[in-house]
Amino acid sequence: MAKKPTTPKTTEPSSLTAATKPVEATATKPAPKKAAKAKAPAKSTAPRTQVKAAAVTKPAASITPADIALRAYFIAEKRQKLGLPGDSTNDWVEAERQLKAEAAVAKAKK
Repeated sequence: MAKKPTTPKTTEPSSLTAATKPVEATATKPAPKKAAKAKAPAKSTAPRTQVKAAAVTKPAASITPADIALRAYFIAEKRQKLGLPGDSTNDWVEAERQLKAEAAVAKAKK
C-alpha cells in the first residue's frame, strides 16, 4: 500500500512570493492618537536685557592615575632611550612629582 503524500502544515505554499500571495481581509487598527502639542508660553512685551555669561573656569583639576600613568610612560621612554637605569616605580613617582609641581605653578599664576 502506497503512502499518501503529506501536505505542509501552513496554508500557503512556500513557492508564492509576497507579490502573489492572496490578500486576506484583516481588521485595521485605528491610528494612534497624536500627543497634544505643548502650548508655547505667551511672549512678553518687555525688552530683553543682555546678560553676559560668567567666565567658566575648570575647578582645580585633581591629578588622576591616568595622568600619572601617561607621564610615567613618557619618562620611561626617555629613560630607556638614554640608557639610564631605573624602573617603573621610580618613573611613577617622578611623574607624580612633576604633575604636582606643574599644578602648583598653575595655581600660583591665578
